[in-house]
This record gives sequence, structure tokens and C-alpha cells, in this order.
Amino acid sequence: MGMSNGCGGAPAHRRVTENTLSRKVARIVKEYPHSTEAFTQGLVFHQGRLFESTGHQGTLREISLESATPLWMERLGDIFAEGLATDGEHLYQLTWTEGQLFTWSGLPPTRLRTTRYSGEGWGLCYWQGKLIRSDGSSTLTFHAPDTFEPLSTLEVTLNGQPQDQLNELECANGVIYANVWHSAYVLEIDPTSGHVTGLIDASALVRAAGPQLNRPDAVLNGIAVEPGTGRMLMTGKLWPKLFEVRLDPVD
Repeated sequence: MGMSNGCGGAPAHRRVTENTLSRKVARIVKEYPHSTEAFTQGLVFHQGRLFESTGHQGTLREISLESATPLWMERLGDIFAEGLATDGEHLYQLTWTEGQLFTWSGLPPTRLRTTRYSGEGWGLCYWQGKLIRSDGSSTLTFHAPDTFEPLSTLEVTLNGQPQDQLNELECANGVIYANVWHSAYVLEIDPTSGHVTGLIDASALVRAAGPQLNRPDAVLNGIAVEPGTGRMLMTGKLWPKLFEVRLDPVD
């Protein structure tokens, strides 16, 4: 999600607590340049390349780790683009309140089709033949990739309580990684039970980017795990940096 005033008066998210969950910290391995004009909503590796979906005056862009300037970009006009996912063949891009899913094909990507859906779009990832969508609530919705028909829902709970404000998603390593809007924590969610099984403290990234951030909506958002290598990247909305991170257990 993107706007600093939330989604039509959505309730404030529950504070992430630690308790007995698996606890990890995101250590910065390397820093890369990132466009301070990119209101990051989705980040994903697709066919060996790194793609980003941005909000406000929405875009889909291919980015590199060498320069903040996109390698390729298509502007979406007034569309507020959101989450981004890949099934290895196509890219799928959500919109916030427009109720449209864009399916992209080829390299560079061209828009193959636009599919209507109900509800808001925040984050998106692909898991076992299904697309998983967040909408800012504590509910994840599973969709068929070809029609985007909703198939089932999953309630995400932390210590037995619903965890809302789920934002950007990345399905990898057997879990759903999820940003929590306006939080420096990333959640690890069991995709079958909905239980939050781990908490990742990414506050070091916020501190590293923080001196150059002057907007309240310039928050941590964007997770990508590279297939094959397992390399994990994280960034934030309007951040000047994109980080390669290592997840270390907290002693």
C-alpha cells in the first residue's frame, strides 16, 4: 500500500510482538542504488531480471543493481500500481483500488490482458500454482492466475490474534514473507495455517536509509528472493538504497 492516510480509515495495525516466535535480524550485506522516485509496491525476480511495481503515477520497471535509473519502464498513467508476482512465465501486477490485475508477457514485458477483481490490491506473490493477494487486512486471498478467480482465504494470526496491515508479499523458502505497513518488521507466515512463525527485524535498513527520508510514507516495503541463489533484497518506498540482506538468528 502507499498513501500515508491508510485505506479509507483502515484501523491501525496491531503492534508486532516477539514472544516465543522465531526471531531473526536482517543484516546488510551490500547496498545498491535505488530510485528516490520509485514508490515501491512490488519487487520480484523474473526470468533472471529484477522488476519493480511503483505506485502513485504507476509504473512497471526493470531495474538493475548498478544504477538507480531503470533499464526499462512502462508508465501506467493515473493507475496506482501495487503488488507484483511471477509464475516464471508471466508477471502479474495489482492495482490499489482500480480493481484491475495486469498480466504481462515477454521481455521486455507487454501487457497481455487486464482482469477485473473486487477489493483492494496491496501485495502479491505466487505459491504452488496460485496467486496470493493481500489487501491491508489480516486476510490473504488465493486466486487462480489465469482468471484471478478467488479460490480461498487465509487468516493471518500472530500469537493467536489477527495481524492486519499486511503489505508487500514474497513467497519463498516455504513461507510467505510480508511487510507490515509502517513497521520495520517483516513477517514469516505459514502458507497453510496462516500462523506467523517468524519475525525479521529490518530496522537496520530503516536506519541506513533514514537520513535521506523526509516523508512519513517512505516506509520499508519490497522483498525479493532470487531463485537458485536465495539472495534476498529489501528496499522501501522512495528509498535511495536497495539492500542485499542476510537473515541471522537473534541470540
